[in-house]
Amino acid sequence: MEENSVEAGQRNELLAGVKRLTCIVLDRLEQGSKEGTLDQAQMRMLGSIALRSYKLWLEALGPGTNRKVWELVKVENGLAGRLAGTRKEAEQE
Repeated sequence: MEENSVEAGQRNELLAGVKRLTCIVLDRLEQGSKEGTLDQAQMRMLGSIALRSYKLWLEALGPGTNRKVWELVKVENGLAGRLAGTRKEAEQE
């Protein structure tokens, strides 16, 4: 029984750490894209880190959540395309 509570405590700690990391990365990504201080490579890198954080979070939640990662990949790719388009529009003005 103690092993289950220790394992649950470690899982909760992992989830909290991943959540903090994800929030930091997403905040930096949003701030950099709004201010125009990130280039395309930096935006992709931060997006990739955020996606990996989500994947780790899903894996920590338990089995069967991995297929949701692919949904996140699709969302991330869509967001990267939109950010790139927004940045190009801003540069043209």
